[in-house]
Amino acid sequence: MTAKNGPIRVLLADDHTMFRRGLKEMLGTDGGIEVVGEAENGAQALDLTKETAPDVVILDVDMPVMGAREVLKHLIRLSPRPKVVIVTMYDDPRLVRELVELGASAYLVKSASLEELLTAVHTAVQSPEESQDENVILVLPHETLEKIEHDTNETFSARELEILRLLSRGMSNRQIAYALHLAEATIKRHLANLYPKMGVSSRGEATRKALSEGWITTRDVTQEPGDEQTRREERSRQQS
Repeated sequence: MTAKNGPIRVLLADDHTMFRRGLKEMLGTDGGIEVVGEAENGAQALDLTKETAPDVVILDVDMPVMGAREVLKHLIRLSPRPKVVIVTMYDDPRLVRELVELGASAYLVKSASLEELLTAVHTAVQSPEESQDENVILVLPHETLEKIEHDTNETFSARELEILRLLSRGMSNRQIAYALHLAEATIKRHLANLYPKMGVSSRGEATRKALSEGWITTRDVTQEPGDEQTRREERSRQQS
């Protein structure tokens, strides 16, 4: 696969020189990817991103000078905004959720395969900004994915369930935001929380999982989108 206007420009940010070199060699096996810079700390990663304007920043979590959280907060304000692929040794479910919510397009443990890494890079670039939440890639040990699912409260807030119902009907983020009278960015943040909580990485998986676990019903899926206002009004009357 190749990027739309030439090779995918990638910046590597990791404080371990040997790992960076190995990563660069791995990416070099894909003719559609070009490594445009290497950073050994978070501050340098941010400076090089501004200088080279990469399509993707591959970022380690535990970086000197400036950690991944702070780097991400700066990267999402840039224009053009690079996609961020986290590649790290840490598989803490709370950390995964936090970095995805901050804007990471993928989270991979360092034991991930070459194919998984290349897929994450290509998918990140090919995903439109408005649908990033639909294409978050999680490459984690199976037990970590299970922990994400079971340790983050299998109970959902009323707002999360409303979003899940509307999502299951094929509604876009914009349509969901309109139906619930919320900002589209708010819907994205809710989905960034929901996906790791459910142990899924796409809208289709979320719908299938929600149905199989009984979090939503087939009636929720087939109900007309316009009925959501009626549902909310009925709940309001019942609570009053």
